Amino acid sequence: MHLPEFPQREADENHLIPLINIVFLLLIFFMVAGALSSQDVFDVEAPDSSIEEEVNDEGWLVLLGEGGRLALENEELDSEALKARLVEALEEREGDETSSQPAVRIKADQAATTEELLDLMELLRDAGVEKVMLLTVLGNH
Repeated sequence: MHLPEFPQREADENHLIPLINIVFLLLIFFMVAGALSSQDVFDVEAPDSSIEEEVNDEGWLVLLGEGGRLALENEELDSEALKARLVEALEEREGDETSSQPAVRIKADQAATTEELLDLMELLRDAGVEKVMLLTVLGNH
């Protein structure tokens, strides 16, 4: 008994290789893009605002969390360490006359008290910070 030979399928399977390559490239792209998005050290829910204004991303980001928790550039610090870091960073910038001092952006949690915010602003003033911006979220009014 003679069985018919089936044609080889190599030519049919080769058309899937470019598709597989594209899928892997997309996978790598989204893995890298997801890793580049910054995450806050702890959860901070900024207060609502009725004014929409673009914020310049230059400068340092200070997080003020519930209970007075502080973080500078995604590193949680106590108040003395934060002040020391800012003083050090400002001293490094003093030698460069071409660049002006960037604003410190404060992202305060809604649950943070006014006293904690004022203490942070006083700490920033004592460190030599001249420009401060308070970040808020545009509310649905």
